[in-house]
This record gives sequence, C-alpha cells and structure tokens, in this order.
Amino acid sequence: MEKIELLHETPKGKLIGLGKNQIPIGSIVGITENKKFLKIGIIYDIFGPITRPYVKIIPDDDAKAELALKNKYVSIKPKNNSKKTYWNKKARKN
Repeated sequence: MEKIELLHETPKGKLIGLGKNQIPIGSIVGITENKKFLKIGIIYDIFGPITRPYVKIIPDDDAKAELALKNKYVSIKPKNNSKKTYWNKKARKN
C-alpha cells in the first residue's frame, strides 16, 4: 500500500496530503493498525505536480480526521471497479 503524508486540515474539514506517485481519485484512505485497515475517507481531488501530487481527502467524520492528523501518515487502498467485475462474471455465465 502506498503512503500519504498528511499536511493539514482545511477550514471546511477536508484533509490535504502529499503523495509520491499518481493516485486515482476515489481511492479509499485509511490507517493500518495491527494489520487492520481503518477507513478514514476517500480521495476527492488531486492537484500539483505529477511526481509529488497533493491530494484532498474527504474524511468520514471529524473524529477520524483528528486520528489521521495525529498519525501523520495514511495508506491508500485502490478502489474496486465492481462494474467491470460484474460484467465479466455475467459474460462467463453465458
């Protein structure tokens, strides 16, 4: 899993972080504790240079945002393309 360094929280409650590579919009962001993944929110926007992009994260709630800021680093879980897998399964049945 790829890591994002959290920089700060915006006045509207969103989190700003700094990544290392291109990150897809809609990816799930969370904290890994004791081999468990705790979801913090999702990536809403990407801006800045391609090599070191800044990401805007929408947290699920304020408590999770505070927890993420204390940890300073969060992990990215790539989003699933459930539509794609659905059509592949449907095609295999026929």
